[in-house]
Amino acid sequence: MHEIIVPTEVKSSELKKNKSLSPSNFKRLAIKNKDVKTIANYLNNDKPYSKGIEPGSSAYIKKSKQVFLRNSCINNIQYSTDKSKYIYLNPNYYNDCMMENEDILFCTDANIGDCCFYISDDEKVIFSSGLIKLNFKEEKYKYYVMAFMRDAYFREQLDAKTPRGATIRHSGDGFLSCEIPNCPSEWVYCLMEQLVKNIAYSEYISDCKLRQTEKIIEEEIITTTYDYQNPTCKQLQNKGRIDSGIYSNTVFQWIENVKHYKNGASSLKEFGFDLKRGPNLAKRDLGRSIQTDTYRKGYNVLIYPSDISSSGYIERVSYLGARNPIWFLGERNILFSSEGTIGKTFIVCDETMHFTTNFHGSIIYPIKTKEPLKKSVFLGLYLNYLRSSGVFERMAVGGNGGSFAVGYWDNVLIPNVDDDFMDKLTQLYASKANLKPAAFKREIIELAGIYELNRFLIRCKALLQMLCDDLKSNKLGDETKYKSFE
Repeated sequence: MHEIIVPTEVKSSELKKNKSLSPSNFKRLAIKNKDVKTIANYLNNDKPYSKGIEPGSSAYIKKSKQVFLRNSCINNIQYSTDKSKYIYLNPNYYNDCMMENEDILFCTDANIGDCCFYISDDEKVIFSSGLIKLNFKEEKYKYYVMAFMRDAYFREQLDAKTPRGATIRHSGDGFLSCEIPNCPSEWVYCLMEQLVKNIAYSEYISDCKLRQTEKIIEEEIITTTYDYQNPTCKQLQNKGRIDSGIYSNTVFQWIENVKHYKNGASSLKEFGFDLKRGPNLAKRDLGRSIQTDTYRKGYNVLIYPSDISSSGYIERVSYLGARNPIWFLGERNILFSSEGTIGKTFIVCDETMHFTTNFHGSIIYPIKTKEPLKKSVFLGLYLNYLRSSGVFERMAVGGNGGSFAVGYWDNVLIPNVDDDFMDKLTQLYASKANLKPAAFKREIIELAGIYELNRFLIRCKALLQMLCDDLKSNKLGDETKYKSFE
């Protein structure tokens, strides 16, 4: 797709402009479409961007309406910001807002090239000096430029223009001279806007819905504060563990509340489910295999547990071609991250998602084939709640995020909630809506459940990538080709 051009000679004016003798700063990337414009052409001439500030850690507090948005809140996977990494500031020191809804932020330090589509929660936001807010000449340019800023063509250009060797890399104004294809038609601007908004708002709403399920579960289960009691010698002997986390007050309050739940509690098997480890992808089990990030006909979809977002959707997929047969997760199965970030879950709600995972994930499945979907949804969301509340973090063993192997599941109690409560959670996770990638309607996105939003994100990202690739290769099709994409 991209051809790297190494110049045979360099003008003295280029040396002066780049202020560098590094060869990597003079390489160029070429695409088939020769009608290109620099990023600077789409930004205001007088003030192409606004710089951030550094408030200092003395202003940090636990919670407030004044948000400090740093580079760590932006990554190359999400289009929206990662709200779990927000820092909050004392409003007595800072009571200002540098952001408006749907502004575009761009990283010039550290994770250079990452950008995000900011969606407001009615908070006041200031951003760090490692970020800039882009000021566009016209609103329609915003979405078009962001789509290409997330494309490998732009990122490779920026990487070539950024000096190497520093502990923290700084790109400066290098992004302004990076090139993207010129837009050949107004409908492309419009379609790009619909796709970028659909992706960003689907991520944002999925996160809001998952946080809502956590709140609903906590209000239902954690109803009483019990006086903490230190473990007895008999408890230590029975559990066979002396690590302090499992005896912490967080775990104690959860266990006591579930034990005293109005409808009682069950073990995993008593609740009607069992689990097994994901398949081993080693050569001795799969035979000769090939793994790739791009789709190939006949390859299988591979989703690692680490690919599950903290907002409930799948962030990325890989493709696996193998000689030997592979088994897949089915409807009502739950993919559970049992190593690293323990407790991330993804519930399979129909037969449209046909994927496998690896040994670092556990598969929780219904023992009876006719268990209702809502039981799987409740169980998956309940386990996610245990992650978000810090229970799994304290019950895990080992370093690097820990491990929660099959042998530790005897410590997990599941409250026997009623059908109405399961239905309430299922409405948030598995409800369907008439979503179309080429048409953005926030009210329709808000009707969809987390699982449906995950499928919608996959379709929107695929269409956006197709559109960008066609523009780069100068093979743009008719408008109907993209609007009829499913």
